[in-house]
Amino acid sequence: QRRVREAVVSTQSTGFEEDIEVTVDDAQKHAAESFVSYRVITKTTRESFNQEEFHVRRRYNDFHWLGNVLTQQYPSHIIPPLPQKKVFNKYDPSFLRLRQLALNKFLRRIAEHPILSTSEHFFIFLSARQIELEECKRTTQLKKFTMPQIPVSDVENPFSETSEYLESFGKILNSLSTESGRLHKEQTELSSTLMTLPPSLMLWANSEEEIEPMLNKFGEGIGKVNEGMEEMVELKEEMFNESIKEYQRYVTTVKSVLKHRDNLQVEKNFYTASVLNKQKDLEKLEASEPGKSFATFFGKSPAQVKEEKMSKLQQEITTLSNHGERAGDALVVASAAVRSDIERWNINKEKDCRALFSNLSSAHIDFYNKSIAVWQDLITSIDRD
Repeated sequence: QRRVREAVVSTQSTGFEEDIEVTVDDAQKHAAESFVSYRVITKTTRESFNQEEFHVRRRYNDFHWLGNVLTQQYPSHIIPPLPQKKVFNKYDPSFLRLRQLALNKFLRRIAEHPILSTSEHFFIFLSARQIELEECKRTTQLKKFTMPQIPVSDVENPFSETSEYLESFGKILNSLSTESGRLHKEQTELSSTLMTLPPSLMLWANSEEEIEPMLNKFGEGIGKVNEGMEEMVELKEEMFNESIKEYQRYVTTVKSVLKHRDNLQVEKNFYTASVLNKQKDLEKLEASEPGKSFATFFGKSPAQVKEEKMSKLQQEITTLSNHGERAGDALVVASAAVRSDIERWNINKEKDCRALFSNLSSAHIDFYNKSIAVWQDLITSIDRD
């Protein structure tokens, strides 16, 4: 029980100090080898690190390995999701910028976690030379498995409300992703359409000298506003759309963690039910009269046969009870880890949403203020001319 209590306490974040700062930047193309590497800078005051600052270069596959090994090492914890692998246009500057931001967020979330940040594999990822990392990857056995679909009743499952929320939240995110994609397409098309106006205004200006300055300035104004619109569309893609995609991946991750905890519940239930059945068999055997069996033909008395059966049942009960106790301990630890991480996830989600919508609102204000300034300057210019 002491071991279980210690394990439960270790999953809680009380008093945890965020003493690791990680930054991902400087994406570099390696066209000959057909991959992109990113610089990972780590600054830390943690005593378990042998120095305060590390600079390494890592490619996407290295990040992917880290995510997989943490998932296997900590199946009851929510591992931050990675952006999906891309095959085509992987050198596109816009894509590289978005991926760099996502990889930075991935490492930052791990560094902020009181358990995940203590992983030896995380330390190796942040500090090891590439040849040392490759050796670690080679010797680390990653298991591939599919989580079985095992139902657990609502009475036994303290996370049934969380599961229902994830289903609802997932549908909302899918709807937002669809509508956001449609809006992005429409705004991109609008931006392209707007840029067809300045050339037409220039043609008009060339034919009418009296209003030429006004038409040219109006065309310039459209160009400046459109430039701001393109930046706004790009910012929405970077901030809003990518956040939606990240939390869609988070929903899948949290569901997998809950399934792992459910499997432990089923395992504990199996041993509990098996012990009860064996105990009933033992009670029934104890109450029965010794009778003839196949073993009596080999010189054993009915009483001896009964005693041996009872002894075997008692041994089976003891073995199953021990397995059940270990399964129960594992379930307690896993449930505490899941509960702690879901609480942390919800807190981070609220922080992310506040920052997201605050930044988006500020960006919109900035865009419209700049647009107003463009048109006000145009009006002043027209009045002056």
